[in-house]
This record gives sequence, C-alpha cells and structure tokens, in this order.
Amino acid sequence: MTKSFNRPAVYAVFNDADKSSASFAVRLMELGIASRAEAKPFAMKWASEKHSNEPIKQGQRGMTFVRRDTNAERAMNRVLEVCYPKADAPKPKTPKATANKVDAVAKLVKSYTALTAVEKRRFLKSI
Repeated sequence: MTKSFNRPAVYAVFNDADKSSASFAVRLMELGIASRAEAKPFAMKWASEKHSNEPIKQGQRGMTFVRRDTNAERAMNRVLEVCYPKADAPKPKTPKATANKVDAVAKLVKSYTALTAVEKRRFLKSI
C-alpha cells in the first residue's frame, strides 16, 4: 500500500518556508537589527515575557537564562533560527590544527640556551 501525495502542494509549503526566513530578516533590518547577535537580546526578552518571565542574567559572555534548557530558551532559539538560519550564514574560517603546534622540546632547548651561565648553573643545581 503506497500513499500518494500532492507534490506541488508539498513543494509550495517548502517554498513558503524557504522564503519566510529572508522576509523576517528583511523586516528586522528595516527596524535596525542587522544580525542574529543584535536580535538575540530582544528575542531573549520576548521569550522570557512569553514564558512566565523566565529570569535572565548578565554574565561574562553576555545575557543568558538563569536556568538552562527551558521553554523560554527553546522559544528564543527557535525564533532566531527562523529569522536567521545558520545554513545561510557563512562559515568562519578556522586555522589548521597543525598551525598551532609547537615542539615542546625545541621550546625548552631554546629557553635553556637563552639563560646566562649563572642561571644555567642555578638551574642544574635545582634539579
């Protein structure tokens, strides 16, 4: 038994969903909010008010909800994802992992050779 679907109707829903994020972002830009980062405090406050005034705190890295994984936090993330989909955002370029590697032995030898004779003797006595 196979189900038949109205493909054009299904695709119409997908097309509307695809266009919606762009229209939300444009509407927010017209209001002066140009990025997801700028929209986050407003979305957080909106979600807090919508979900029984979930408490918000200002931490070292910005605003967060006091309790994690609440309905308010999920609502905020859902709204931000609809307005600013991560799939459309450019991926940040990360340096290669080998670029940060430093040979520990070479670093120690270089530090040791930079010591004066007195410092070298004092170091060898402390070992």
